[in-house]
Amino acid sequence: MPTRVWIVALLLVTPLASGVASPLSSQRRASATPATSLASLERQTLTRVNDYRASKGLVGLRWNESIAEQARRHSLDMASGVTAFGHDGFDRRVHDFAKSAPWTGVAENVFMLRNLPDPAGVAVGGWIDSPGHRRNMEGDYDLTGIGVARAEDGSLYFTQIFVKSTRTR
Repeated sequence: MPTRVWIVALLLVTPLASGVASPLSSQRRASATPATSLASLERQTLTRVNDYRASKGLVGLRWNESIAEQARRHSLDMASGVTAFGHDGFDRRVHDFAKSAPWTGVAENVFMLRNLPDPAGVAVGGWIDSPGHRRNMEGDYDLTGIGVARAEDGSLYFTQIFVKSTRTR
């Protein structure tokens, strides 16, 4: 099978316009994958991003489950074909976690690959090699959530949302 890798970065640091988002589709076409393997990929990705940040003298990002849930939904929507690969619906995702994770800056990286070993390493390496993604990874953020989903063809879709929270802990 051919190897494919797609990466897209989005940086947004201005407040979003308020609005009501439509609910997520209850019909998902992505194939079932054991949740633990996808959760493991999410945690591996966080570890690699935080290792990279540490190598640059930056503080590690803290996991936020509310943000991760939005990242997972977006990855699943891309994997199932509900939305195209990219950042469609970013405003809705940010709106949906804003009450539990108030923010002053947000950014998002997405990545898609198929048939490659070490998917988390490939995704993070791809982001490091891309100036826009690297800027997000090195940004002044303190929270993150990562979601990974597998499409029927075996492709993996990664979404990482970066948040500069208004709360400090």
